[in-house]
Amino acid sequence: MAYQIDKDGTVDLGGRTLPVPGGVSKEAQAFLATPPWGDTPPPPADGPIPMWVLRPHVDEQMKLLNGMAQQFYPVDLEPMEIGGVPCMMVRPKEIPEENKGKVLMNLHGGGFVLGGGSLIEAIPIAATAKVPVIAVDYRLAPEHPYPAAVDDAVAVYKTMLDYHTPDQIGIYGSSAGGFLTGQTIVRLQREGLPLPACCGVFTAGGDLTDLGDTAQIFTLMGFWGEGILPVDHEVSEIRAYVGGADANDPGVSPIQGDLSDFPPTLLVSGTRDAVLSATASFHRALRRAGVDADLFVYEAMPHAHWYMVHLPEAREAIDVMSAFFLKYLKGKQA
Repeated sequence: MAYQIDKDGTVDLGGRTLPVPGGVSKEAQAFLATPPWGDTPPPPADGPIPMWVLRPHVDEQMKLLNGMAQQFYPVDLEPMEIGGVPCMMVRPKEIPEENKGKVLMNLHGGGFVLGGGSLIEAIPIAATAKVPVIAVDYRLAPEHPYPAAVDDAVAVYKTMLDYHTPDQIGIYGSSAGGFLTGQTIVRLQREGLPLPACCGVFTAGGDLTDLGDTAQIFTLMGFWGEGILPVDHEVSEIRAYVGGADANDPGVSPIQGDLSDFPPTLLVSGTRDAVLSATASFHRALRRAGVDADLFVYEAMPHAHWYMVHLPEAREAIDVMSAFFLKYLKGKQA
C-alpha cells in the first residue's frame, strides 16, 4: 500500500494531505512521523513474503520489546509448563490482599504465525493490575493450523480451573491473540466448561472471513509499510491459520454464532488500525447480543499501539485494560 509520507509525518493521500494530529502526545507525534525501519528502508520484495518466513527477525524484535516493557513495568518471570503447554508466569512485584487468587491468561499477537515468547502484552498488565498473568506460548501456523492454538489455550485454562474459580480468571489477547480469545470462549462453551469472568479482545474481532474496510485502507503500522493480504491470498497468515477448517464456523469466527453468553468484553483499537473495522463490528455484535462490551478507540494510533510502552497513549490503554479486568475479577474469599 503506497502513500507519500513527508519527514514530518504528513501523509499525501493523492491530492489530500493528512498531517500528524496535534491532539496526540508529542511522543506519539514523533512515533507517527518516523518510519518503523529507521533511515534504511527494506529492499523491495518480489511479491508478498509469507509472514512466517520473518519469524527469526520478529523473535529478536519481541525480545527487545520484552526488555523495554520490563524497564517501564518491573515484574518477575518464571517459565513453566501448564496443561502440557509452555507458558511464562508473569508476576507483579507485589500482589495486594484483595487481588489474591485473581489471574489472567494472555494469548499473544503475531498473525497466528509469529510472536513465540512474546511478553509485551503480559508484562505491563501484570505490573499495572498487580495480578499474575500466564502468557501462553501456543503453537503457531502454518506448522500447526487451527485448532492447535485454541487446543493449547483450553488445556491451560482447564489446568487453571484446578487452582482458581472461573470468576477469578480473565482471558485476553491482541491481534491474533484477540481473535484466539474469542475462539477460546466459544470452545469453552462447546465443551460445557465455565466461562471466565471477563475477556479482552484487543485490536481484533470475531470474523476471519472479512476484516472490513480499514484492512483495505491501513497497514499494521498505520500508513507505513505494506497492507494486509486478503484473507484468501495464498500466503495470507489467516489462510495459513484456518487451514482446512470452515472460516464461517463460529469456532473460527465467533461473530457467526450466538454471542449472548459471552463474558464482559473490552475491545481496544485506534483510528489508524487496519483491524479497527473488525474490532468495531465485533463490539456491535456483542452489544446486540446483550453482552456487557466496551470499546476504546485511540486517535491516530495504529495496530496494537500499546506495544510501544514509551507512548503516553500506550500507558493509558494499559491502564484502561487493567481497570477493566479488576472490575470483574474476584479475589479469594476470606
